Amino acid sequence: MSYATEELAARLKAAREAKGLSQRELSALASVPQSHISKIENNAVDLRVSSLSSIAHALDMELMLVPRKALPAVQSITRSVASVPVVNAESKREIARIREMVDALASRASGANFENLQRRIREITQIQSQLDPEILQKVRRTIESIESSGSNEAVNRAAENIRSLRNQLAHRAASHETPRPPRPAYRLEEDQDG
Repeated sequence: MSYATEELAARLKAAREAKGLSQRELSALASVPQSHISKIENNAVDLRVSSLSSIAHALDMELMLVPRKALPAVQSITRSVASVPVVNAESKREIARIREMVDALASRASGANFENLQRRIREITQIQSQLDPEILQKVRRTIESIESSGSNEAVNRAAENIRSLRNQLAHRAASHETPRPPRPAYRLEEDQDG
């Protein structure tokens, strides 16, 4: 099998897994036998355009022929779309509860401490795709402790804990990114296809 078909097979498998579909579920959506999907993903069968088209459509993807010169731009766009994170419902609920609690606290007491806490909550919700609901529950419990004590020290401690959590998540995300291959700054010859 060629590198191109291996890459296609890997992308199809990644798209299926990102959608949370089993091979059997994809089989039903694409009207392609599950055994054939397995063979495609394992690069054990030559990929037919009809199968590829059916599977791609079931995964909300499109097949397209792109001029070679436009390929870098298309790849850049697809990378940015593919990296759009998915946030689970439980995380969304926890974030909503946290925001409500902080807004309620801020309405009862004001000052730089609460503004700082609100800013930290906004910062952490910007990376909500990386947030485990359990982490969000810890944040919520920290904010609940502010309600019970009501001290500025508790507000500052909560803001600092949330800032620390945000930094940990940001550093973890940066360490998991795969480095992009280097691109040449220029080409010596023009492409003949173009």
